Amino acid sequence: MKLIVAFVHPSHAGPVVRALDQAGLYHLSLSRVHGVVQPDTPIVRADMGGEGEPEVRLDAYCEDTRVEQVVALIRDKGHVGALPSGVIFVHPVDQAWRVSQTVTGER
Repeated sequence: MKLIVAFVHPSHAGPVVRALDQAGLYHLSLSRVHGVVQPDTPIVRADMGGEGEPEVRLDAYCEDTRVEQVVALIRDKGHVGALPSGVIFVHPVDQAWRVSQTVTGER
């Protein structure tokens, strides 16, 4: 399993989410962040407050076999012309647990 973290322009977040939804990817979360997308500076800095450009952070979980498809959809729907328009990170997920302590069959 992989965790895909993408930073996209707010106006492109909707089309990205719709494309991922149509592809059957339902494990998504969105957050507003302030960030910068420049080659020699951090993508997101906690000390920026309201100074950075507003962006949307999208977190998506998927099977290893779907990573290229998901990244391609984000790149296709998330780009803003020729401008630097975000970044995508892919992280391995070694383990995952549900928050619920309930075991099937137990009461």
